[in-house]
Amino acid sequence: MDENKKLSLQVEVARCYERFWDKNQLSIDSKGKVFRTTIPRERPSQEVDFRNGKTKKGEKSGKVY
Repeated sequence: MDENKKLSLQVEVARCYERFWDKNQLSIDSKGKVFRTTIPRERPSQEVDFRNGKTKKGEKSGKVY
């Protein structure tokens, strides 16, 4: 793959990621129709590690993924 294409793909993904988090949350009404609320999306905290301690790299949990 051409280096320019890789860079442009990375830029596009970064823009889409930011656009996703800038929009408000979605919800479903009583008729099953999706609509956008006025509640802003909350970004995940960078400080929290959501992985289970048993599934972190370097540790074996005995499970097959």
